[in-house]
Amino acid sequence: MTQRILLAALFLGFAGPAFADAIDGHWCDTGTRHLEIAGPSIVTPTGAKLSGDYNRHGFKYTDAASGKPVVMVLYGETIMRLRAGDGPEEVWHRCAAPTS
Repeated sequence: MTQRILLAALFLGFAGPAFADAIDGHWCDTGTRHLEIAGPSIVTPTGAKLSGDYNRHGFKYTDAASGKPVVMVLYGETIMRLRAGDGPEEVWHRCAAPTS
């Protein structure tokens, strides 16, 4: 019994943060900005449709207006952190697709 408890504790000790399935989907900031990621395609908050570097838990593209890299990393099921260039890190949340 003691070995089972130690084994369970060992596995739990190595458990890392849980990642959501994928960064794909609709994202909103705390204001009115929205973006959508679908594989290597993104619709930016300005409405530009671009391609970027995609992996299941992250996305990176270069902002055409500023030339700065925009990097997004998924943290859990509903939170994504975004950083544009050397600007502050922003927290974005999953949201529904906008309606017109």
